[in-house]
This record gives sequence, structure tokens and C-alpha cells, in this order.
Amino acid sequence: CPPVNQPLSFGDVGDDGTISDPVLGTKFSLKTGEVIDWCPAGLGKLVGGIFDPVGVPTYPVKAKGKVVEVQVDVNYKANFEAEYWSGVLDAQGKANGKYY
Repeated sequence: CPPVNQPLSFGDVGDDGTISDPVLGTKFSLKTGEVIDWCPAGLGKLVGGIFDPVGVPTYPVKAKGKVVEVQVDVNYKANFEAEYWSGVLDAQGKANGKYY
């Protein structure tokens, strides 16, 4: 979770439909991922003042009995890296990031 990449799996889920970052206290909407309250207390005020508020991704979910299914994009990492590494650190000199 922004701004320090703390996993929200340790966060507190509130009755108001939010989840709170356990380190900086930022609250995010569980439905939209938007910031509800950015770095409100203590260390959060110091660190959060350096960064602009940024939401977190959300994913479609379905409950089936005692199981919760989460739809994720299994190609997300590959798609991100394809754009990121294109032309970056290309020792061979090719602009598309591929090797000869």
C-alpha cells in the first residue's frame, strides 16, 4: 500500500467499508481502492506529506459458500515488464529491449 508498500493483508477492515494501513493509518475504500484518509497520524503525517495520495487496485470477487474467488490478471507482471524494460538497460543497443 502506498507510500511504503506495506501489505494491506495486515490492515484493519472497518465497519465503514474501508481497510486501514497498519503502519501509516491510511484508509482505503474496499469497493473502489480510493483514498479515504491519507496518512492521518504519527509517522504517517511525516511520510505521507512527501507523497501525493494514491489509491490501491481492487479486484472483482465472488463468494461461493465458504470460498472467496478473486479475479486477477495473471499477465499483469509480464505486461508491466514488457513496457518497463523496453529500451532500458539494453546493453545490445536495440531500442525495443530485445537481444540480437
